[in-house]
Amino acid sequence: MDKPYYVVGIDPAFGGTGLALFKEGILTSVELFRKTGKQPFEDRANLIAADVRDWLRQEFFRSDRPSFKKVGPPLIMCEIPSYQATPSRAMGWKKGDLQKLTYLVGVIGYACTYGFWARFRDQGDGLVKTTSQPDPCYRTVTPAGWKGQLSKEIVIHRIKKRLPNVVENFAPKLDIWDAIGIGLWTLDEF
Repeated sequence: MDKPYYVVGIDPAFGGTGLALFKEGILTSVELFRKTGKQPFEDRANLIAADVRDWLRQEFFRSDRPSFKKVGPPLIMCEIPSYQATPSRAMGWKKGDLQKLTYLVGVIGYACTYGFWARFRDQGDGLVKTTSQPDPCYRTVTPAGWKGQLSKEIVIHRIKKRLPNVVENFAPKLDIWDAIGIGLWTLDEF
C-alpha cells in the first residue's frame, strides 16, 4: 500500500495538543495548542478542535501545496486514551479526565472531517466541497498501539535517531514529541 502524501500526527490534551505534519514522509511543520482555564471542558475542546482545523486548512491550502485531488486525502492519526486498571488510570476515570480527553478526540475528528470544509462553503472563497475533493481520513490509535510501553525519553531518543535535525528545525516540546512519533508510526517509520 502506498503511503499517504500527507500524514498528520496528533497528541491531544487540554494542556497542550501537539500536531506534526508530514509531506511525502518528511516532517514539514509542528504546532502546539493549549486551552486551560475555568471554561467548561466542552468549550475548551471545541476551541482546540477549531485551532487544529484552522491550522490544517492553512497548511493544506497554501499555494505551494498540491490539491487532494492530485495526491489523495491526508491521513490524520490521533491518539485516543485507553482505560488501564492501574491506580492512577482508575482515578483518572473516576475524576472524568479520560472521558474529557475522549470527548476532545471526538471533536477534533469532527473538525478534521466534516467541519474541515464548513467555513469554505460559507465564505465562497472557491474551496467549496465537491465530490472530487476527498475528505481527510481521521483515525485513532491508543498509546500502547503506537509506542507500546516505551517511556517518553525512549520515544524522544527514537525520534531524534530517525530525524537527526528535528530539534534544530522544529524545537519540539511537550506533546509535539508524541505527535511526531504518531506520525512516524503511521508512516511505518517509528
